[in-house]
Amino acid sequence: MKNQIHNSLYQKGINYDAGTNFNPGSLTRKIWRKDLLEQEIRIISEQLHCNSIQIYGTDINRLMESAIVALRNGLHVWLQPRLVEGNQEETLAHLSMVAQAAEELRKQYQNIDLNIGCELSIFSSGIMPGSNFEQRASKLFSKWWLLPWYNKKLNDYLRKACATARASFNGKLSYAAALWEQVDWKEFDIVGLNLYKMSYNESKYVKNLRKFHRYNKPVTIFEFGCCTFEGADKKGPSGHEIVDTTGAVPEIRGNAVRSEKAQANYILELLQIYKLEHIYGAFVYDFIMPNKPHSPDPRYDLDMGSYGIIKVYPEDSDQPYSSGYWEPKKAFQEISKFYKNN
Repeated sequence: MKNQIHNSLYQKGINYDAGTNFNPGSLTRKIWRKDLLEQEIRIISEQLHCNSIQIYGTDINRLMESAIVALRNGLHVWLQPRLVEGNQEETLAHLSMVAQAAEELRKQYQNIDLNIGCELSIFSSGIMPGSNFEQRASKLFSKWWLLPWYNKKLNDYLRKACATARASFNGKLSYAAALWEQVDWKEFDIVGLNLYKMSYNESKYVKNLRKFHRYNKPVTIFEFGCCTFEGADKKGPSGHEIVDTTGAVPEIRGNAVRSEKAQANYILELLQIYKLEHIYGAFVYDFIMPNKPHSPDPRYDLDMGSYGIIKVYPEDSDQPYSSGYWEPKKAFQEISKFYKNN
């Protein structure tokens, strides 16, 4: 049964990476400046017509700096700390610090909630076997029959994480659950999903989405998006694997063909579905990925493997990211129109 008490797409949002430690010792956002942050948040509010933003990342100071700028621009904020490869003790300590800081912002601005984690069965150590998230992700295929055990361990952790967050934070709580994660939503205020459509689930996508209304809580899609090449709409969250990082210089595998239209069509289709299916909030993944710049040479056009809806250029170009220059992709324009009119 659809949950009719919640407005469809009440929160019209986008994801914003403040820098995440997917690789040990480094963050995805190498260049971090207040003027660029303020410009990007202003674009999200004024040109993309978002009323909400999910800010995620590892560095707590960056998370809070981003949240303050977003709140001052009138955006509702979901704050999502990420400590990739952290064990349970480290991840809970990190969450606790974010929860305390977020509560101070909530007292001042009100308009902030907390997403306590993202796909922790693979991004946190200790729930599934493997020395890094790529090894753990591989177990989804090679050890799929153990998923019920992994999900039990995940829910045990999530109960601790909710208690840790609520000890300091008095706003709403949610979690960004992966496709394979069976979360016990009793502890949460919002059902949160990373729900990509791809070749294996596209025929049942809407049917699967409707199942989450049974919890009688608002349902929010915290991640959905598409890379920028023909066929990326069938790849979902694995589209970025088109970038080969094993050599001295990252390059595009095979003979991929750039397509901003594929990205735009995918995102618009899902936004239309979410509106029809009474989804409370939707957050496109992702706004900008400066670590995957565009090149006119298809072999080095890393933006093909980017989920970002903004195109940037490398630092050795005439208009580098650090100059503040950016170009909207087709998806930016479609999202802007949809959010403005819905």
